[in-house]
Amino acid sequence: MAPIRIRTLVAVALGAGTVGAGASCDPGAQPVHLATAHQMGPVAYRDPAGGISSDGRLLAYTQGRELLVRDLAAGEVRSLGLAPSQLRYVAWHPAGDRLLVHERSFDRRRQAWFVYDLESGAKQTMWGTGYAAGPAPSTLLELSWAPDGGSLVGVVRNSRLSTVWRVNADGARGKVVAESLNLSYPVVSPTGEVACVERYGGRQYLRYPCAQPRVHWLDGHQPYGHVAFSRDGADIHYAAPNDDGVLELWTRPVGGGEARRLAIAERDAYGPAVTADGNIVYRSQHYMVSLSAVPAAGGPVRRITTFQSETPTWSPDGTEVSFTFGRWRVATDDVLYPDIDQHIGTVDAASPSPRTAPDRIIRSSWSEDQGMHWSPNGRWITYHSHIGATDDIYLIPADDPSDPRIISEDGHETGWPRWSPDGRWIVFPTYARDAAGARRSFLHVIPVDQETGETLAQRAVDLGDFRHDALQAEWTPDSEGLVFEAAEGAGRKALYRIPREGGTPERFHEWTSDQVHSGISVSPDGAWVAYIGPDSAGFFQVYRVPLGGGKAEQLTVDPTRKTQPAYDPTGKWLAYTVFSYEARFWRVENVK
Repeated sequence: MAPIRIRTLVAVALGAGTVGAGASCDPGAQPVHLATAHQMGPVAYRDPAGGISSDGRLLAYTQGRELLVRDLAAGEVRSLGLAPSQLRYVAWHPAGDRLLVHERSFDRRRQAWFVYDLESGAKQTMWGTGYAAGPAPSTLLELSWAPDGGSLVGVVRNSRLSTVWRVNADGARGKVVAESLNLSYPVVSPTGEVACVERYGGRQYLRYPCAQPRVHWLDGHQPYGHVAFSRDGADIHYAAPNDDGVLELWTRPVGGGEARRLAIAERDAYGPAVTADGNIVYRSQHYMVSLSAVPAAGGPVRRITTFQSETPTWSPDGTEVSFTFGRWRVATDDVLYPDIDQHIGTVDAASPSPRTAPDRIIRSSWSEDQGMHWSPNGRWITYHSHIGATDDIYLIPADDPSDPRIISEDGHETGWPRWSPDGRWIVFPTYARDAAGARRSFLHVIPVDQETGETLAQRAVDLGDFRHDALQAEWTPDSEGLVFEAAEGAGRKALYRIPREGGTPERFHEWTSDQVHSGISVSPDGAWVAYIGPDSAGFFQVYRVPLGGGKAEQLTVDPTRKTQPAYDPTGKWLAYTVFSYEARFWRVENVK
């Protein structure tokens, strides 16, 4: 893979993007790379969180459930341990001696803010029982400290309203700063005013102060994510997209004036923070997915694609490999989710060289199309989509994708559908919430006639008192049984099998992995189940285990991260996704 290109504008003066009125180029020094954080997988994750201490000495960032702190002077990295759930936000206290970290359980039943003490490594719930300010602390998102450490600002959201709160550091008092339909990323400037970002009419705006109307002195720039102020509050630093939708890092005087572009990345440059010496630390995103294949018993790997492509499946005759493709994961798409750049295509499976673009486009729509699967007779295609604000399973004729038909109902985070070998059933996972608000993934099947495409109502697979998330499901060759992967808790995965009509799931393999939606595949002869797990160096590899249990075999060994394995119809090959999903931290020095 080509390395990401981070440059000051001297190197990219002719790059894509409309420069705002009065904009100029900053001829400053090259950005300095500080650290790289790896994400656990391309599905169900967002960018790793991170931030710089106000003195510019310590960089904190997340890798999955792990919180790491790098001493930039000494070059040492210290782990503050593994959290029992997802780490979503990180905020330094201005004193630089502790971190505020937001955790959310995978079932979304519990979320809370914790304070990590840098010296001892201990953590405790923020505010504990002394909180009396207003909204429940767990509902406050995107918290950030005021420069003096005396208060914090955060946002509470529901489907109808966003409310920005300012809360005293001890949690004793709080007040509403602003309310609107869609507010995000509040920060306190050195002058004590709160700034925030508002999404309105499909565009991003700055509100400064947050309680007042949208400002118009950004000259048409749309701010995304956190903004930051210079130490004296005279300048504001922010990320705004160019014409290709890629975020670039900008600075300009508060109230209007000449804008200077500080940095650009191959994908996004965003999330600025200012240190005491006036330097800016920011992030860039590196995200690349492509397809490869390995012989079913292991051996030399061959590349299938070199462009953004993931979630492979094979045509019934093995001549084509399907996938999801597009530019997904740039920050502008993330804000628009699920109306994103994600489509479905195929390539020739027998191509002697990796394909650089789809050979055939099956679906092209801005609606998160994923996980297509052919009917055994090749006449139909089923896939997951968010068409028309749904989250369900759709069906199209293989030769005419123009009129997709929804065949599931009430989907929530619906997974990838799989057609049974006899052509009579489609299985898929989807989440449901209980009375307490916790969500859990269940399996459903849809009866289908592969000759006519006619379907009946979906029915739940009875899993008895099974208490874990039933994730990706695959069929046994006789179409009578299902094999599925389950997430049994933070870092714990397992394989189960169950009759199609339901029963008590039989657990036959377990492993440790923080990649939740990694996918599985059953070999055509029913002898093996392929899955994804970490090797001793932490790289996600393709493994196989006998269906029913036995010794697992590692099939890939190269130092890349992998996900979503898929057997071909002959059982000779396993296709899979290779991914690189990183947040890279940089410092721009002497901005003034």
